[in-house]
Amino acid sequence: MNEKGLIVLEQYDLDVRNARRGRGSFLVETDKGLKILTECSGTEGRLVFISRVMHHLKDRGLERLDLPVASREGTFIVKDREDISYVLRDWYEGRECDVRSLGDIQEAVRILALLHRDLTGIFPEKEGVPGTGTSLGEEFGRKNAELRKVRKFIRSRQRKNSFEREFLDCFEDFYGEAKLAEQEALGLSAQKLQRESREKGCLCHGDFNQHHVLLSPEGTGVTEFGHCHYGVQMEDFGQFLRKILEKQDWDKVYGNAMIREYGRIRPLGQEEVENLRIRLLYPEKFWKLANHYNSSNKAWLPQKHTEKLHLLISQQNQKASFLKILE
Repeated sequence: MNEKGLIVLEQYDLDVRNARRGRGSFLVETDKGLKILTECSGTEGRLVFISRVMHHLKDRGLERLDLPVASREGTFIVKDREDISYVLRDWYEGRECDVRSLGDIQEAVRILALLHRDLTGIFPEKEGVPGTGTSLGEEFGRKNAELRKVRKFIRSRQRKNSFEREFLDCFEDFYGEAKLAEQEALGLSAQKLQRESREKGCLCHGDFNQHHVLLSPEGTGVTEFGHCHYGVQMEDFGQFLRKILEKQDWDKVYGNAMIREYGRIRPLGQEEVENLRIRLLYPEKFWKLANHYNSSNKAWLPQKHTEKLHLLISQQNQKASFLKILE
């Protein structure tokens, strides 16, 4: 965003003292604390719902959230003279969670467990935010169809680069995991958990990762609730757990510590442990590589694609060993 967007700050009941550039945003110092101004592609209705969710969390002691700020007109979305939409949110100084620090990771998991504990049964689902729309089995089925499509395309190429050759060489191993995860996700346990999560009104953060956890001596903040939705909360935990373990070569010390810390705040049921195992079983990074390849310029494929594939292959034994913990 450019500096012209700052003119929208006139629409807020704030005394602006300073503004400085952030990543695709402006950090704004005001008489009511630090704020962040970003362009907005969402809807007013969604921001109203997110605001209600955050106020609910604040009432339960989670203070450091990027709550949207209402304008003088009472709206969360404001527009500049070029009709570009913006949203102003509360912000906090802090550093992102360090994925190399077990202490930081445990603190992030603690906050996630608190979020999940307090985001259960607070609003009826009909009041503004839809569920995920598809089951885990359906999601895996769609991704597996995409994997088969990429394999078919690569097989049809007469001259294959190194990534394409290695992709075909390891495809059956990764696709075997993908099919098994799909079959298990279509089982009764996963369906039961999805049904119960819907009945209880369980909300997910939707994009919980190390970049959205801000640590400081004043407390831990959580940001970017834009993808908040109703669903199985193991979606959040599974995504974060997988990302950390991929960076730590599926180290059992990290994995056990994360699961233990989460369960200390919010005990896991048997169906949730099974759901977590199925999510980790699915070769998500392999699918992402295939997806990136499919949308890339095949003639100028970055060497990093091949390096990432090598890393995935090298981690297969450690991953299998860790998954046994959840059986």
